Amino acid sequence: MSMKYHQLRAFLTTAEQGSIRAAARSLHLSQAALTKAIKELEQDLGVPLVLRTARGVQLTAFGQQLRVRAHLIVSEMRRAEDDIAQMKGAGAGSVSAAVTPTAALSILPQAYRAFRKQMPDARVSFIEGFPGVAMPRLRDGSLDFVVAVVVPEHLAPEFDHIELYESRSAIVGRADHPLRHCTSLAELSDAEWLLNPSPESSTQALLDSYAERGLMVPKRVIECPSFIIAHGLLRGSDALAAMPAALLEHPWVGEGLAIFPIVDPLPAVSVRIVTRRDSPLTPAATLMLECLRHAARGQ
Repeated sequence: MSMKYHQLRAFLTTAEQGSIRAAARSLHLSQAALTKAIKELEQDLGVPLVLRTARGVQLTAFGQQLRVRAHLIVSEMRRAEDDIAQMKGAGAGSVSAAVTPTAALSILPQAYRAFRKQMPDARVSFIEGFPGVAMPRLRDGSLDFVVAVVVPEHLAPEFDHIELYESRSAIVGRADHPLRHCTSLAELSDAEWLLNPSPESSTQALLDSYAERGLMVPKRVIECPSFIIAHGLLRGSDALAAMPAALLEHPWVGEGLAIFPIVDPLPAVSVRIVTRRDSPLTPAATLMLECLRHAARGQ
């Protein structure tokens, strides 16, 4: 068995695009060339990977299983190419990261400017860094690292992490929220809460703090791994959320919101860089990470 890079890339792109035509266009190949690469991969493995239907393509069970590993293989091969290009002095490379809104509004702009001075030609990709969305993409190799609010003891052992900075939490709701004068978590048990659906996130720590105090854990929960959606709901509904206090200091974030005068101690918010333990960072990713750490130290 000898899987080749171009075969795996053809297979992955077809799986992502949902059709041979779209995948061929994305890879700048003819449909015949792309189909040939997938057929060769199927022959090498001795199993069908892709089913062609009137609506496009579907992965077989074998294809679904291969997709998980293929992501890692293709990502690692891209990183290997970046490493060699950097050693040759090409100055390009690429970095793909997820960044939580807290860091995106505070340290990322400064870090990005410093990064660009040293690597003006590098390809850069950012997504929003909520753990529920970002961690699966870090696991499959799509991301180089994640900057997120995480609880270290809830991270899987396959990940390494370093703290960038710590912030305190605040409970917020709309400026005229009927519960805005409440001073204890117990009074907010029946409220509707916006939470990130991830065991690694700080919102899980908030639920844990309810349980530790013997309080009724909130049951009305909106799962929301999007800052913009959460912000809109906070300002326009009765939903509440725990947010890093530093994030609320940005005028457009805190506008229209009230910080509740909760006297109960709230869990600290730890913004951390999370990486895959078994995958060394490329030069571009290493530089971006160092720029983020430098910016965090200057806060």
